[in-house]
Amino acid sequence: MKKGVELSLNEYEALLNKAAVGSGLPWGIAEDAAACGAWFMSFGVDKLDTWIDRIKDNSFWIDYCKKIDQPNCNKLNNIFDLAASVYIQPGTRVKLDSYEWSGQELIIDGVKQIPSFRACLTENQFKVLNEHAYKTYAPATDESRLSGAGAGLSDND
Repeated sequence: MKKGVELSLNEYEALLNKAAVGSGLPWGIAEDAAACGAWFMSFGVDKLDTWIDRIKDNSFWIDYCKKIDQPNCNKLNNIFDLAASVYIQPGTRVKLDSYEWSGQELIIDGVKQIPSFRACLTENQFKVLNEHAYKTYAPATDESRLSGAGAGLSDND
């Protein structure tokens, strides 16, 4: 397990979604990319660095989404293709290299993976994801505070 930041799987997927949108992916594609990343993490498949490397590659994620939208033409070229295949047909057996989806569980090198609802990231991974996610936030202004956002101009709690 990585040392650093631990999040619930839901928090992790939300962070991936914001990071993908902040990187320029359209909302729908960002949601599918985030679901893919969360699926990997839920089974302990360490593909976050690869996911981050691909975050700005619109064509990669468009191809990923095409595999979801057109399940009859799914040729498995990489682990992301396997995730897309499982996403659309979770009850179907799928195999790619040392990864196998039995229809109910992920098996890597013959070892059944135990699902987890926690995500463990390194400090650097967390920082990079937040740098991308930050681009989706609206800047705070005095005008927004006066109109009801946040605590107003004076926080007296």
